[in-house]
Amino acid sequence: MKSKRKMIYGLLPILFAGGIGMYLYMQNSKTEEVKPEVTVNQYIEHLQKKEFDQLYTLMTPASLKESDMNREQFVEKYNAIYSGMEVSSIKAELKPKVNKEPTDGTGTETKNQNPDTYEVDYSLQLTTFLGEVNETHTLKLVREELDEGGKVWRINWKPSMILTDMVKGSKVRVRTLFPERGDIVDREGLPLATKGNIYEWGIVPEKLGENPETMIVRIAEHYKVTADLINNALAQKWVKPEYFVPIASTEDSRVPVTLAGVQVQSKEIRYYPLGEAAAHLIGYVRKATKEDLEKDTEGYYRAEDWIGKAGLEQSLEKQLRGERGGLIEITDDSGNTRSELIRKDAVDGQNVQLTIDSEQQRKLYKTLASDGDAGAMVMMNPTDGNLLALVSAPSYNPNKMVTGLTQAEWDAYSADEKLPFINRFTNRYAPGSTFKAITAAAGLMEKVTTPDKSHDISGLQWRKDESWGGYYVKRVKSVSPVNMVDALVYSDNIYFAMEAVEMGSAKFIDGIQKFGFGDNFGLDELYLKPSQYANEAHLDLSSEVLLADTSYGQGEMLMSPIHLASSFTPFINEGKMVKPVLIEEKETAKPEVVITPEVANTVKDALGEVVTRSGGTAHSLNSLPEGLAAKTGTAELKAKKGEKGQENGFVVVFDTESPSFLIAAVIEQVNGRGGSHYVLDKLKPFLEKKGVIQ
Repeated sequence: MKSKRKMIYGLLPILFAGGIGMYLYMQNSKTEEVKPEVTVNQYIEHLQKKEFDQLYTLMTPASLKESDMNREQFVEKYNAIYSGMEVSSIKAELKPKVNKEPTDGTGTETKNQNPDTYEVDYSLQLTTFLGEVNETHTLKLVREELDEGGKVWRINWKPSMILTDMVKGSKVRVRTLFPERGDIVDREGLPLATKGNIYEWGIVPEKLGENPETMIVRIAEHYKVTADLINNALAQKWVKPEYFVPIASTEDSRVPVTLAGVQVQSKEIRYYPLGEAAAHLIGYVRKATKEDLEKDTEGYYRAEDWIGKAGLEQSLEKQLRGERGGLIEITDDSGNTRSELIRKDAVDGQNVQLTIDSEQQRKLYKTLASDGDAGAMVMMNPTDGNLLALVSAPSYNPNKMVTGLTQAEWDAYSADEKLPFINRFTNRYAPGSTFKAITAAAGLMEKVTTPDKSHDISGLQWRKDESWGGYYVKRVKSVSPVNMVDALVYSDNIYFAMEAVEMGSAKFIDGIQKFGFGDNFGLDELYLKPSQYANEAHLDLSSEVLLADTSYGQGEMLMSPIHLASSFTPFINEGKMVKPVLIEEKETAKPEVVITPEVANTVKDALGEVVTRSGGTAHSLNSLPEGLAAKTGTAELKAKKGEKGQENGFVVVFDTESPSFLIAAVIEQVNGRGGSHYVLDKLKPFLEKKGVIQ
């Protein structure tokens, strides 16, 4: 008995030690319970990375069930809302400690009363396409038992965790607020580009009748489109039998009774009142293309946006378009607004007022475009530089460019060898003999030329000496002797070639450069290239042959009609060159003195004799009221030496007694039609009947 008791007492320490060891082993083998802060941090991390699938795993099944959310719906809802708002970044931060509630010692407000619940506030900042949305949210966590044992902290999910004002059934609606495009108006405020209405015809598919295919063919024939165009429109995914499907614009609001299914509706659209007369100046808008979107570095445009595609509509696009706004709002399940999350009002585009006179623009275009001619005319006020009309022909209908060209219309434009989309008043031409007025001014300023200085010239051609080889300067009229005034009156090439050679290239270049070469006059909105007197490789005019040719506006000289007009303003303004102005209130350069008043008046008087003197190249204008001065020119463009090339005719004309207008005109391909005299004949009725001269 004693031995048994002794044995038991001996085992007790062993059993006690074993029990202690087993207890410690069991305690150490337990999985350490995850703290709620870990779940909170995971939530913040997944939210900021837009890992919505991972976010879903942190929510309590009960809260998701209450909100009727499975994993796919949960992820889709977050993605739809955030992509609709164009959320580019998410920033979530736990709120700093406050003393109203117990804290967990980390400086974070916990609001904990129950050991199985945990609450923490955080700030949420969403960067959307409209700006930042800032909200404060509360995460409510509960400790839940796991099926395999242990516990985990999960979040009670509610729609308000996406956005504060959301409840079950709520949606987020994003609306774009579009700006009104600014108008382009003339000097009197009359519209050149504005809002207008057109008729648009379309088809309601279910009303095509018993034989839709036959009816579509009949409709296509009436509206001069292809059946494929109609069928492709009707095959769009959004089309339903009862929907109106727009096809094309029409000028006739009436629908023949034989065309079943056709309807005509009025549609607001960009409208150009002067049509072809101002197309190259104003341009047009079109729907943004894929290429436009790819070039959009600021990310402003979206598919179906209108964008300027030519002329001022393109160059002043940002000013005219304004800035798009938007609205993000939360709605209930019926679509009613619960609250506005963020609003950015659209900023309407600015109106642009031009110096253009609509009446003169229309009349001058009609003058130029008659007889199918190609060319350009520029009309400006020579005393203040205001451009009154800028016309180019042939032209195109900008309203058709907005509403859409038919294939036949597009084919006609494409096949036109005169290239109707080319803007010729900004194009650069060899100005021909019109440039002799500037050469005369340069010679007078350098005191090489004087009004009565004469040359004895024999015959119709001349060369300095044998060093010129087989090259000769030619003239049209054999007159000898010839002084400066005679040379301008009869447009004598040889006289001005002699004067330029005598001046030498350095003095000649110095004299003519002051007249605006290398300057685009701040007309960036017209994409105006500066004129040149020679190519880059020959700017020193070291070749006497090139110097001679340049003196009468040929050689490598290129001037735009706008520059040509401006270069004559010193003869009207006592030697001051007035820069052309297109946009009212735009800051412009002050007139610059380029020649003396004496030189200016000497050339002006000589240009007056071009009109008044019998035999003057512009004498046909002498029947008009007194006070006109002019210079004509014909420039020949040769592909090869010795061949007959294309001839372009030029006229610059202005009134001298009370200067109010100056016109520079060019018409292409005047070969066999009288050269510059053809241009004079076209301009004369405009000057006489269109009210230019009062």
